[in-house]
Amino acid sequence: MLSLESLRNENNRFSEKLNKENRDIYTDIVCYLRVSYLTDVQQEEIISDILSMFFDWEKQGKKVKDMIGEDYKKFADDIINAVNPHKSILEKSKEYLFIILEAFCYMFTIDFLFLLPKIIKGNLHLMYDYSLDMALRSLLILIVAVSVINYIGRNSFSLRKKAISKPTRFLIGCCVGGFFIISAFLPKALSHIIFLSINIRYVIAITVVFWIYKAIRRILLNYCT
Repeated sequence: MLSLESLRNENNRFSEKLNKENRDIYTDIVCYLRVSYLTDVQQEEIISDILSMFFDWEKQGKKVKDMIGEDYKKFADDIINAVNPHKSILEKSKEYLFIILEAFCYMFTIDFLFLLPKIIKGNLHLMYDYSLDMALRSLLILIVAVSVINYIGRNSFSLRKKAISKPTRFLIGCCVGGFFIISAFLPKALSHIIFLSINIRYVIAITVVFWIYKAIRRILLNYCT
């Protein structure tokens, strides 16, 4: 995982050296690759190769759009098809499980901050009640976030060229409105259904371990790159 993160960090660093026109094209291609069925390793290796090509063309005074054409989506699709990506069920499960676990850790962090005044007063016997409405809200936020990321990624080439259509804006507005309406009514209907109740000490432990892990990972990444 460290080598993957190192490569990703290196790609991000080098991409900043591209000129604006090529960096815009590069960004659109990367967004599209991120939501493809390529594995994380395949994505970073391909991105690294694309960066090398872009830099070579820049040095030669050539424009990227002249070298790959103006159909950047076709260029990206050709690369993806050449690799013929196929994620196993296990790989997909691990990927989604990691996203869910990380989302829960962020949620614990937010709840911990709200409970911090009581904890500071020495009340370590608080019980953290995770109700059904909290679970559904977290799930809704996760679904919306993943959907937005996938939409932007799959439409990265067209979004830069044209504004979002009225039907799409209406649909987005309905989804956002629906989310707030559901969030407003869920606590009243489902807050009494508790399916997880643990001592606040465990929430503190999970939160601390999570952020220590994040800090160590970043330190190691910076050290190796």
